[in-house]
Amino acid sequence: MGDSRVLVVDNGSYECRVGWSDCKEPELRFRNVLTKPRKDRKKEAIGSSEGAGSTSAAVEAPAEIQVGNDITNIEAVRAHLKSPFERNVITNWNHQEQIFDYIFTKMGFEGQENINHPIVLTEALANPNFCRQQMNELLFECYGIPAVSYGIDALYSWDYYQQSRRRVSDALIISFGYSTTHVIPVLEGKIQLEHVRRLNVGGYHIITYLFRLMQMKYPVHLTAITISRMEKLVHEHCHIAVDYREELVKWAQLDYYEEHIMKIQLPYNAVAATNAMLTAEQKQEKRRELALRLLEIKNRREREKLREDEQQLFVYNKLRQLYEQQKLQKFQRALEQQQIGSLEELDSLIATINSRIKRAQDRAQSAPRPSKQQDKLDKMPKPPEGVLQADWLADIHGKREKLLRRKQARQQQRSEQAKRHTHAAQERMRIISSLAKSDKRRKANGEEEDDGFGMNDNDWDVYKRINRYNDDSDSDADNEQLLEFEKILNHYDANFDDGSSNVQAQSAAENYQLHFGVEDIRVPEILFQPSMIGCSEAGLAELIAFVLKLFPADEQQRMVDHVYLTGGCGQFRGLKERLAKELMEMRPFQSKFAIYESDNHTLSAWLGACVQAEDPSFGQTLTTRQDYQENGSEFFREHKASNLFYPTPKD
Repeated sequence: MGDSRVLVVDNGSYECRVGWSDCKEPELRFRNVLTKPRKDRKKEAIGSSEGAGSTSAAVEAPAEIQVGNDITNIEAVRAHLKSPFERNVITNWNHQEQIFDYIFTKMGFEGQENINHPIVLTEALANPNFCRQQMNELLFECYGIPAVSYGIDALYSWDYYQQSRRRVSDALIISFGYSTTHVIPVLEGKIQLEHVRRLNVGGYHIITYLFRLMQMKYPVHLTAITISRMEKLVHEHCHIAVDYREELVKWAQLDYYEEHIMKIQLPYNAVAATNAMLTAEQKQEKRRELALRLLEIKNRREREKLREDEQQLFVYNKLRQLYEQQKLQKFQRALEQQQIGSLEELDSLIATINSRIKRAQDRAQSAPRPSKQQDKLDKMPKPPEGVLQADWLADIHGKREKLLRRKQARQQQRSEQAKRHTHAAQERMRIISSLAKSDKRRKANGEEEDDGFGMNDNDWDVYKRINRYNDDSDSDADNEQLLEFEKILNHYDANFDDGSSNVQAQSAAENYQLHFGVEDIRVPEILFQPSMIGCSEAGLAELIAFVLKLFPADEQQRMVDHVYLTGGCGQFRGLKERLAKELMEMRPFQSKFAIYESDNHTLSAWLGACVQAEDPSFGQTLTTRQDYQENGSEFFREHKASNLFYPTPKD
């Protein structure tokens, strides 16, 4: 081998991590996607431009393929993103080759014919032989690597976790991926591949579920609800409820909702009142300037149209002169150039343009009509003669305040009358009861029978219906007068504020908010209840119970003593507590178990691969070029963190 340094590639379906085995962290991390952005066609004219018969050819410049971190705005090309993976298995090898080109270029191998470094590469659990065969051919034939070692990311993570702790040989590993979740039993240091089970739910489904929930909740903000924002919400704010039903009951309570709701303010530009500090005279002057400016724009457009019509009329008259001078050939060619069918059509066009020019000239000579804005200003009430404007406005302010106090008193009186136990309400109820005596029935002895009217709550509802709006006869007139006063004050008083502007601005800003509440627990719950997204598979707890039942009781106990969580979704808050609750319910009474988490959920697989690369026995795990040539393209060497090799049966 040309160099002893080992290149470690954790080829995840969501993120790819690349670095040297003797480093503490990867040098390159990027989203495992690529795109070929659509660009405007760049055309270069080829050929001569002499004469009327010049020709040109369009040459389309090829669009540059962008990979990983080179994609500057991922949302702009979201519809065109491509991935080499289908779920967690590589299926598109052209895309994988382009990603390898990107990796080796960023790692400093650009221009080199061969990559003279052994590679440690992660692959999917139970990776098909065909996929490994394609990978071997790509690495050995295209890039000329000397050797490669394949391993499973979850087992690399478990190996790294044990470096600073007491090593154990039995464990139950729960690996959370972007597209799938695996339950992996390990006994005596070996993976029990035939008992591994997969749940086809992962980080992708969680993000997509939140994306659809928010789109249905806020259909007017579809452009603001993006996959990138949903990824951030899932990574930073979602957690798994220990008791999902109990949490839902809490969210149904208004106090709990108001205390825990997270409000996301979308970009919103409030419309500022630019003329708030102007006087009434300045406002009027500004309106006049605006009206004059609009009138000037209209007149300019009419002048331009008139000039175009005059030019067109000049051309048509020239054509008519050709006909009158009996130059019929030139006349016919000119008609074809102007796309006019006959002499009658030409005369009709000349008459139409003449009438249009005459109307425009008449409008220019006539007196300008007052604009709608000027009519509105003229109809505005003005101070009476001999009264100063300031005194007139002060009087209107006083009348408005008097109306507001009257409305407030009437509203307070209405609210008091709605209370049953006030003295006034009791007295009115007594009067109504006395009025009902004429309808009372008589007993056999001739005495009146008391029907108990007023003793029941339903009688009080009747009273309230009778009493409704009995003192609101003048409210409509007051409201009209109040609106008239406010209209005058808004026009003449620059400092007048009716109090509605702040409320309107606040309500408009609230319309641009996203409320992130119960989705906090609902979205990650699909790991335990896949039926929420229409998936017919069992949840994670049922899957763990099923895997454990495949083993004898003593082996079950050895595995649950070391339940290990790894992968991106393993970072959810509350996951460890939820699994402890589920294991408590499924395990025998008073049996023990222990749940451990990865120190670094996203990097532990890469770090575990680095640990193996630095091990003295690393050479025995490498599949060399000689092995590839002698044993076939699907062959690889097994080790403690790898898949098991099952040769493809020959026909």
